[in-house]
Amino acid sequence: MFKRGDLTVGLASILIALFIILQSRNLVVRTSLDPAGPTFVPLIIAWGMIFIGIILIAGALYVRRVTPAPAKGGAGLVQKFNDYKYVLMVVALSLAYAALLDIVGYLIMTPILIGGIMWVLNVRDIKEILKVSIPVSVILYVVFRFGLQVKLPLGFLSTLVNGG
Repeated sequence: MFKRGDLTVGLASILIALFIILQSRNLVVRTSLDPAGPTFVPLIIAWGMIFIGIILIAGALYVRRVTPAPAKGGAGLVQKFNDYKYVLMVVALSLAYAALLDIVGYLIMTPILIGGIMWVLNVRDIKEILKVSIPVSVILYVVFRFGLQVKLPLGFLSTLVNGG
């Protein structure tokens, strides 16, 4: 279940969580009916990341202790790329999503992002990708737009919604 690389992921998780905790101190508290305030969700996520990071580090250290070290010589560059190619593809998709979100809009980019991630994870049935990505995107849009009152970018669709 645990792998040697989990030590790095655990440390990265804890460092990112600490960054989130430090940055949440800079959030401006405005008058709000929400008793938890704007830092509640980021802090919950950050502490969850710290907890998961500790579990990953403990598991990785345990695996190191009970399994023999791999033979010297190590994996070549191609093997290292193959180990991280899925992560790199998801990061590339996420960067493209972030770059195009304001231009194209949430309602178009989010199903593309979800579908792209499903494709990276070897889901090749287009019908299955559409059955998941479109409803999830619409549900998330409704929750954020109407439930949480967050105005998501509509991109070029804003002219259709706002009437010109």
